[in-house]
Amino acid sequence: MKENKDSPNSTFDPEELLARVENDRELLQDLLMIFKEEFPGHLQALREAVESGEGKRVVAAAHALKGMLSNLAAAQAAAAAAKLEQLGRNGEVSQFQEAFTLVETNASRLLPQLEAYMAEANK
Repeated sequence: MKENKDSPNSTFDPEELLARVENDRELLQDLLMIFKEEFPGHLQALREAVESGEGKRVVAAAHALKGMLSNLAAAQAAAAAAKLEQLGRNGEVSQFQEAFTLVETNASRLLPQLEAYMAEANK
């Protein structure tokens, strides 16, 4: 199952992801495990920040999540987190929830695709 980065269903760029870890599949496996462990907490922190309506909290939580997603070459989800980070900087509270939903949707599609990719790569 080769994901194409131009595919609308692809949530990450597998070639870029492998390049980031210098083709080290063991390191990639470690990164995926860390992401699986830490992602839910980061997403919850972002959800709580959005619900609080506090721009500074949204900026911090969105920035952390953006970094995690960028490390996994998940450009679409990282861009959604970046947008929420910017909304936080601008104090555009009324748009937080909609932007958070986009982050959550993109990120929730990412993990199953990463796992399928890793399963295929380890055959």
